[in-house]
Amino acid sequence: MRGAGWLFPMLMLLGACQRAADVPPAADVVVAGPPAAAAAVPAGTSAVGDADALPLLAAVAADAPDPGAVVRTYAGHLLRRDFDKADASWMVAPPPGRADDAALRSLRDVRDLRISTEPPQARDQQRPTHLIEVPVRVRVLTATTTLRYSGWYRLVPDPQRNGWLIQAARLQPVLD
Repeated sequence: MRGAGWLFPMLMLLGACQRAADVPPAADVVVAGPPAAAAAVPAGTSAVGDADALPLLAAVAADAPDPGAVVRTYAGHLLRRDFDKADASWMVAPPPGRADDAALRSLRDVRDLRISTEPPQARDQQRPTHLIEVPVRVRVLTATTTLRYSGWYRLVPDPQRNGWLIQAARLQPVLD
């Protein structure tokens, strides 16, 4: 009977610790094949619904690629080892070996690269916002291993307001 006093609170805590349902990613892109044969990453579907797109993405032209497409296109350039085009996606290109996403820049012998982007989030108080964050999950399949990364890319409007440029990135390895 002594143990019954702590049993009820423990059962209440156990019931409150349920895992939330996974939210499917807004956009998934798979790029397969060696870097020389990799096709351009499609910039098709928007990662944000039309109702949400106007206030959040109004800082750039209406026909500009959505932020998720900018990140996926950038990753496609990295996969093809076209660093000049990849650096053009940045507001200020990172110095070699010092990029916040250096793990992606250093990949070799990639067989499959999957980048899942989620809807962008405003990271400033301006309207329209001038700093957005695109959460990403990356899965890389090489000849010897599978690597996973999670993080974000922060984007700002380019000076002409024609599209988004990467301002910062943060990718962390995900341990299985």
